[in-house]
Amino acid sequence: MRLHSEKKKIRGWKRHKRKIERWKHDAINLNMDNVRDYQRTYVKLWIHPFYALIRRNPPVWYNRLLLDAMLDVYLVWYQKMKQENENFYLKIWLYDPHFINSQIVVAYKDCLNFYDKTFDKREEYKPFPYEKFPSLKDKLEQFEWESCIETVSYDETDLNEWVIDGLSSKKEVQAIKNRAYNVSSYKSEEGITRYYHIDTGNVWVGTFKA
Repeated sequence: MRLHSEKKKIRGWKRHKRKIERWKHDAINLNMDNVRDYQRTYVKLWIHPFYALIRRNPPVWYNRLLLDAMLDVYLVWYQKMKQENENFYLKIWLYDPHFINSQIVVAYKDCLNFYDKTFDKREEYKPFPYEKFPSLKDKLEQFEWESCIETVSYDETDLNEWVIDGLSSKKEVQAIKNRAYNVSSYKSEEGITRYYHIDTGNVWVGTFKA
């Protein structure tokens, strides 16, 4: 989902800071009965007005507070999952620049490999941007960070319909196709559908160094 690009003044920052504490309080209590039943779960940054139908990024200083809370939640989840004596997938998905899309994800048992193909990995080396979070560097260095691609995918059938319906011009649709870093095809009973995958940013997949 695209983030809202318009600037709108947000008031009541003390109140918004308290929302982080409430989010952390709710997120940190990993429901192990739920995890055992469904074998995977996640927590997103459900903090209004940032995580909404139209998403918007908080300021950098607020993101640092959110990330600090995420790291604390992750470490508690890590200890709980260790007690299961099972292999598990526990990651922080840190989006950059679309930070508000970030989340913590856990899976194990039959769902252990459920998220393996969620992101395309970047072929070129990209160092983790510790400079964005200087006060958290010591915590962040406890993790291994893998650089992946935040992808928006377009179905060629939808693109063609946009042109027919007058929602986009042929030139605009061609520009989308030209931006694709990868093109894939899916075969079904209706025929072959082509998908154009657009690079919209980074996703840093973080794993605690056990």
